[in-house]
Amino acid sequence: MKKTARPTAKKTPAKKAVTKKVAPVKSKPAPAKKAPAAKSKPAPVAAKLPAKTVAKKALTSSSGTQIAVWEDDPESGLKLTKRAAPVLTLGPLPVEITGSAPKPTVYPVGTANFRYWTAADALRRAREFWKPLLPETITWQGGQTLSVDLDAGEELNAYYDRKTLSFYHGTAKGKTVYTSESADIIAHEFGHAVLDALRPDLWDACLDEVAAFHESFSDLSALLISLQLPAMRDAVITETGGHLYQNSTLTRLAEQFGKLLHTINPHAAPADCLRNAVNLFFYHDPLHLPPCAPESSLSSEPHSFSRIFTGGYLEAMAGMLQVHTQGRKPTADDLLHVSKDASILLVKGVRTSALSAAFYSEVAAQIIWAEGPLFNGKYEEVLRSAFVRRGLLSLEAVRSLKAEAMRAQNAKPTPGGDDMPRGRDMMMRASAFGLGEGALVVRTASFSRRGAIAPAALEAGSTAVPGVEQATQSFLETLFRRGRVDFSQCKPGITSVSHSHVRRKTHYILEQNGQFHLRRRCFDEGMDDGF
Repeated sequence: MKKTARPTAKKTPAKKAVTKKVAPVKSKPAPAKKAPAAKSKPAPVAAKLPAKTVAKKALTSSSGTQIAVWEDDPESGLKLTKRAAPVLTLGPLPVEITGSAPKPTVYPVGTANFRYWTAADALRRAREFWKPLLPETITWQGGQTLSVDLDAGEELNAYYDRKTLSFYHGTAKGKTVYTSESADIIAHEFGHAVLDALRPDLWDACLDEVAAFHESFSDLSALLISLQLPAMRDAVITETGGHLYQNSTLTRLAEQFGKLLHTINPHAAPADCLRNAVNLFFYHDPLHLPPCAPESSLSSEPHSFSRIFTGGYLEAMAGMLQVHTQGRKPTADDLLHVSKDASILLVKGVRTSALSAAFYSEVAAQIIWAEGPLFNGKYEEVLRSAFVRRGLLSLEAVRSLKAEAMRAQNAKPTPGGDDMPRGRDMMMRASAFGLGEGALVVRTASFSRRGAIAPAALEAGSTAVPGVEQATQSFLETLFRRGRVDFSQCKPGITSVSHSHVRRKTHYILEQNGQFHLRRRCFDEGMDDGF
């Protein structure tokens, strides 16, 4: 396993308030030059090329040229810093920003050129983090290069559509926010692309837990990438005393964007961020959840339901940190070590999980099975504890997993893998979802669950995982009720409710041979419904 390169910047204190002055940061071999004063005249904004046009010279710079960037989200509390301008070659997982690259230098905060380089640096960090953890032969699903559009228009959104990471800007109550300015949001969308490269079969799977896991994996991507920053690790140690599962700068994701959404609708996001990885949500069958709910409650909507797995895995990481430190106070280096171990386990669990309706439990089981061969049982107890405490696995399921591992002795007890079924097509009654007569063809799982792998029930024992058809219908009900399906490629009058005011459609319908086929278009934040 290759080591992930650390940022070259010096640690930046996390306590002081954010300021527009750029703190001097030493670089090797020569000290960095002082940043221009914030009132200096910004360089002209580079002319934007037509949409989806990728500049061949994007993200190239002279070695050692300094730029100013946010360490994390603009409102996380971490300060500005200076780093060498990133150079993303056309090696594994190449990424290019659309439009021409402005000259690399220190630009004032709030300018388009500043946003370009702070986004470029966040993309570099995301790419450098994930590359050593992925198979060397892995490629993007949409082509050789992943395109990035830093300002695709006015909308409260950001999304991944297999070809592009697209970021937007939105204004509310006199404040304008650019989602590309947040390292959290960039790392989140980059996480969607990484998971899609690892498990492309999850893309079209019409299952609540699969869609929610895509969102959880992407939030964990933001958390894990943030922990590679010395300034973030120092902030976490200062704020929590080394107790990782506490509300902190780390756990509050996309503070700036979340605050804006909260001013528009207090029920859409917490007052201080978009989502907080610290929560007390216990597993609940999404079949019995509403399609939408206030942020303080659970719904079957993917971003809402994702918080169960995100909180459970962060709690597992907190336990891993305690095991690693063996009772002493954790250091920043301990946080870095555990973040890398947690990343290895997460990728292994994802790669070997079978596509099932009970996908949360499947991934949790695979992580536990992977821990033995990878870490010799060092983290097994805290993983089992965290997953049981969140209901991701029932007590019966954990006992079954442990018994199977013991029977396997030194063998690799992971029944998942590339030979496992990766889903199938299913025909549903189209009229059940407000469509015309005929069949609706969707992609779903091959089975509900494997063996004793199951989440916990609210009262006792294991949840009776619904059959694949029932679980698929639950996902479709949420999707159609929330107006996330585009019917523009079909004949007029195909649906009884088109939800035309909802701007961003994550799915679309095609008519082929007298049947309706549902396809995914993107994963997005889903916050802009057009009102």
